[in-house]
Amino acid sequence: MQQERTVSPADPFPMVVVEHLVKRFGSFNALSDVNLKVAKGEKIVLCGPSGSGKSTLIRCINHIEKHDSGRIVVDGTELTDRICDVNNVRSEVGMVFQSFNLFPHLSVLENCMLAPMKVRGLAESEAHQRSMALLRKVRIHDQANKYPAQLSGGQQQRVAIARALCMQPKIMLFDEPTSALDPEMVKEVLETIVELAQDGMTMVCVTHEMGFAREVADRVVFMDRGSIVEEGDPSTFFRAPNTERAKAFLNQIIH
Repeated sequence: MQQERTVSPADPFPMVVVEHLVKRFGSFNALSDVNLKVAKGEKIVLCGPSGSGKSTLIRCINHIEKHDSGRIVVDGTELTDRICDVNNVRSEVGMVFQSFNLFPHLSVLENCMLAPMKVRGLAESEAHQRSMALLRKVRIHDQANKYPAQLSGGQQQRVAIARALCMQPKIMLFDEPTSALDPEMVKEVLETIVELAQDGMTMVCVTHEMGFAREVADRVVFMDRGSIVEEGDPSTFFRAPNTERAKAFLNQIIH
């Protein structure tokens, strides 16, 4: 039985509230009665075997996938089918995917400038200044005039992170951001995400990088078969998981 988490009294209004969430694909229950709260500034790592519902959960939070029942509230806005609700939530949530999803016909700088100008209404000069500052933050500013195909996978993922940050989101969602990268490129991307965490960004990250989870997470949420099986602080979760399912999972991935 999943336990309800009490949000810190210092910040009584969670950034994300998920209540009794159900998502089906045909007859398959991808999510079954999922409950989760994410406080402002909290770093959550979602882990679990493939097909456990981790990516589906964060895709529902951003309405990339439409949930079948339950509630999702992001920064006080309940996510419904109304376009205005969807747009309000998406404007506050940054998303970084496995596959970068950069526009191949736009330069790195243009990729970053596009959404702030189109969605936020920023002037071109302001969008340029913000984009360059964030490209500098993720240490890729010297590639600003190149196109995605001219960059390594690790560089493209850092551009994707900068592009998401250009919208000044209140929460960042990461869907296995290093899974498509060569091993030598993983470190540079994880270092970028660690720096974001240290800056106080609220984030939910799906990852199999357990070293990263130990370093960054305030809470590890373990999922299996569409449900949250166990959650806790990293030191407790990795040292003494409560459930046999979590113990078996950790035995497989930690040597």
